[in-house]
Amino acid sequence: MELPIPVNTAEHRLNRTRYYMGGYWTFLATGADTNGQFSLIEMNLRAGFEPPLHTHTYEDESFHVLEGELTVNCGDQEQVLKAGDFIHLPKGISHSFKVNGEQAKVLLHFVPAGLENMFQELSQKADKLEFPLPPQGPPPAEWLQKLAVLQQQFGITNIDNKKIKAN
Repeated sequence: MELPIPVNTAEHRLNRTRYYMGGYWTFLATGADTNGQFSLIEMNLRAGFEPPLHTHTYEDESFHVLEGELTVNCGDQEQVLKAGDFIHLPKGISHSFKVNGEQAKVLLHFVPAGLENMFQELSQKADKLEFPLPPQGPPPAEWLQKLAVLQQQFGITNIDNKKIKAN
């Protein structure tokens, strides 16, 4: 079976960008583009983005820091990643991370694809390639309920959603 070769040009970036948790994420390659093999997301994150400790049961996750700095906690290890650094987190390992400084730009890679659909479901279409207004307070209860349902569907476990600070 021959599949079309996906080319996502700069002029199409806005159509593939969504606001999520105070940042903007560009979905460079999704499962629909790669026949489910992988997804690749450029995350533009701001200070305060800090997903609670969690475990992926379906996919491996990798981060390549393009700008800024992240602290990644994986098992009993803590790694500070700076621009140019890369980390691979196999499925089944509990981890969390946080943005150090004001902003970070990170390539997020999932193998296999699929989890990008959860983030698309929880986000809003971007109207520009800039940070949206900062979140004000904790996420609404309805959003947290939707998140919990999607986490179960997408195999995200061992997470305390009460620790989520903003959306």
